[in-house]
Amino acid sequence: MLDRRAGRVPVAEPEQVPGQTQPLLVRAPALTDERVARITGAHGALRVYLSRPEFLRSDDIELRELLGRLRRDLEEAYGRRLPFGDETEADRPGVEVSQRADSLHGKQVGMRVGSGITERGRARVNQEAGTIEETGEQVGIEVEGTIG
Repeated sequence: MLDRRAGRVPVAEPEQVPGQTQPLLVRAPALTDERVARITGAHGALRVYLSRPEFLRSDDIELRELLGRLRRDLEEAYGRRLPFGDETEADRPGVEVSQRADSLHGKQVGMRVGSGITERGRARVNQEAGTIEETGEQVGIEVEGTIG
C-alpha cells in the first residue's frame, strides 16, 4: 500500500492475497496523510520482530494496540474486513454501517450503541454527504451501550 501511495505501484492495480478469493483494491481517498503516517510508523515499529521474533509476547499491550490500529487503517484503506489466520466473521463482533447522501437537511446518524466498545468489539462507519445544509447534521457514531 505504501508503494501505491509513493507512486511506485498504480493505486488501481489489485493486490492478490494468498487465501483470499477477491483481490484487494486500495480506496485512494482513504489514504489520508494521517493514515499513511500511522501505517508507515507501524511498519517501522514492527520491523524489529522480523529479526528478533523472540520479542513477540501475547501480553504486550502496546504491541496489541499498534496492531489493532494498523488493522483498522488497512481495513479502511481496502474498504473491507481483513481476516487473520483462521479467524472468521464470528470471531470479530461488531457493526458496520455505510451511508451516502447527495444533500443532507436533517440528521444522518451512522450508528447508536448502548454502553461502549469492549476490547474485542469493532465499529466502523463510512458516511458521505455531498452537501450538508445549515439544518443538517452528520453523526458517525453515538455510543451509550456496548459493542463486542
